[in-house]
Amino acid sequence: MKDMNYALMLINARKLDGARDVREELRQNNPGNKDILYNLGMCYSELGEPDKAVKTLSECVRVYSNYSNAYVALGFAHSMLENYEEAKENFLQALAIDPANPYALRNLGGIYRKNDDYEKAIECFEKSFSLNQEDQQTAYGLGYAYFVKGILDKADKYLQIAIGIDGSTKIANIAKDLRSKIASINLKEKGFRMDAMLYCLAALKYFKDKTKKEVNLITLDIAMKGRQGLDVNDPAKKYKLKSIEGSFSGLQLVSYMYVGFKIVDPSIDAGIDIAQEYEAALTLFEQEKPNGYTIH
Repeated sequence: MKDMNYALMLINARKLDGARDVREELRQNNPGNKDILYNLGMCYSELGEPDKAVKTLSECVRVYSNYSNAYVALGFAHSMLENYEEAKENFLQALAIDPANPYALRNLGGIYRKNDDYEKAIECFEKSFSLNQEDQQTAYGLGYAYFVKGILDKADKYLQIAIGIDGSTKIANIAKDLRSKIASINLKEKGFRMDAMLYCLAALKYFKDKTKKEVNLITLDIAMKGRQGLDVNDPAKKYKLKSIEGSFSGLQLVSYMYVGFKIVDPSIDAGIDIAQEYEAALTLFEQEKPNGYTIH
């Protein structure tokens, strides 16, 4: 008979259907085994079968009422079914058993966030993060919650942490987009930026004799760099590109990117609002009556 180790091997190989089948066989031969019930319930959730997960995990906590992680898994399955009150009750029960369960805290924070209670969400996420600082979901949850509360320095801090944990995930990409929004907000809070206007003017002159293909290449290079985060408020911090030699400030790069998108495709959202600065730069640039393509 196949054992639990074999089922775990299948899970690690992302062969979830096979893992579920093995666990169901194990359950039939070992009724009431908490590890089998817990892992089978988790497998159902992974396979997008939350109804079966709820049934299996409910049996697990009925037999083993002090199993904190099983309550977390049961709460998560209820969340998948949008049974948020039941989910909250299970996360709270998990914490009653183990107040230092980081996953219970993280998921409870997620419930508070769904209910727009960001004060409690932040409290839960902070406690969870202090216990598990390598959890990307918790770091992002903190970043998003602080963003909604308007505490942008802390939001950016935790979003950077989330990206640093693993920059290839969907969460990391969302965090990168949110960091761009924060940069845009910080930029506009300073009012009209003369330095941004001058950078836009320099970009218009730099791109003047380049083809749209060349402009597109440089603009995409900056956009990729921007996905990692550009500090637009610190002129001393410099960045390098593959497509242009030299070192550039964050504001200089986003100004060049903004102008580049205007040249290549004005409908593209550059992710940062320096429209006033661009229009002022364009007025000065057009006074020189440049030849070549039309800039919109």
